[in-house]
Amino acid sequence: MTNSEKYLDIYNKIDNYLKKSDNYDSYVNFSQKVKNTKNKVAQRYKDELLSFGELRNAIVHNPKIGNKAIAEPHDTTVSQISELFDKISNPKKVIPEFQFQVLGAKKNEFINEILVEMKKHSFSQFPVFDDNENVCELINNNTISRWLSSQLDEDGTIIIENVKVADLISEIEFKENYEFVSRNTSIYEAYDLFINQINKKQRNLDVIFITHSGEIDEKLLGLITIEDIANLV
Repeated sequence: MTNSEKYLDIYNKIDNYLKKSDNYDSYVNFSQKVKNTKNKVAQRYKDELLSFGELRNAIVHNPKIGNKAIAEPHDTTVSQISELFDKISNPKKVIPEFQFQVLGAKKNEFINEILVEMKKHSFSQFPVFDDNENVCELINNNTISRWLSSQLDEDGTIIIENVKVADLISEIEFKENYEFVSRNTSIYEAYDLFINQINKKQRNLDVIFITHSGEIDEKLLGLITIEDIANLV
């Protein structure tokens, strides 16, 4: 099988996948599919896909010489379109990519233990759970710093005794600044939630929480920050 044959086979797989996933009519051409697709991966790699379409046209519409295509793709080009098809048809999901035990605390718990865990595991934020074990807020390092500043005496002394998680909630800068997604959400869809928040509100989401179906009353399977996901997409 020549590189041009391999290339056209993968190209057709991408074309058919976009047609089925976006429910396009048969007369819609490849470039129209790419430009109007709802597929997050195809949107992200739109320019590459359009370039692949141009190469496909060069292979198909030019006459062969000695029964060989004039435009014969390099091995790297075949690998690139193959990898892109895999990303489009089977993108990485947030689970298991970001699956881990999420440490948090209830409102009525003292902050001592959760602060020790934050230092031990080098994490910068934790969810606050209500009595039903559902997330009701998020505490981060900035919240803790603002709270500590509010406790300063005139001489700069800080006296901290019997402080509960609930005491920190008033210092949260942006309340409920998080989203929930299901375990089957692609990393590209999750990343777009961060970008959409920035575009709409000129600030970033603190985290995205992952549950089985994306519902708030389900067990947390993991969480994502924009720093976690940026390098993957």
